[in-house]
Amino acid sequence: MKRFIQMLAVAAMLLTPTFFTSSASALTNTQFSLTSDPTTAVVDFSHLTTPPLPGQPITISENLKDSNGNLAGSAFIACRVVLFTTTDLLLDCNATFTLTGGTITGHATFLTSQHNYTAVVLSGTGVYKGVIGTVQVLDRAPGDETYNFNLLQL
Repeated sequence: MKRFIQMLAVAAMLLTPTFFTSSASALTNTQFSLTSDPTTAVVDFSHLTTPPLPGQPITISENLKDSNGNLAGSAFIACRVVLFTTTDLLLDCNATFTLTGGTITGHATFLTSQHNYTAVVLSGTGVYKGVIGTVQVLDRAPGDETYNFNLLQL
């Protein structure tokens, strides 16, 4: 329930900034993109049965590169199957991005047929302490993604 309330708060802040005009000067907006390195990605489907069952895990761990192609950190994404159809999986995922200066945690629920979806940033540590926001995920294949971060920090 707490996560749901956090997600609603993030959505409200991002979609209706006029409610926050009195504190707008205290907010810092940071945007950046990272790409996964498919050569280092480890995607674990080994716990899925045929057909997949709700609750079964899928994990992805991958290195992340900045816009110059330099190592920027790593990501660990832990998903659970919510629903299976004959052509798709609905996944519920938690992600931890370990970057220089701190970590960012997020959450997304999406269909595997979606190749462009939004995740919610729930928290951070270090230089990312107090962040909320979104991550636009451009998913070319498991372990081959671009993450476009849009963070707000008080």
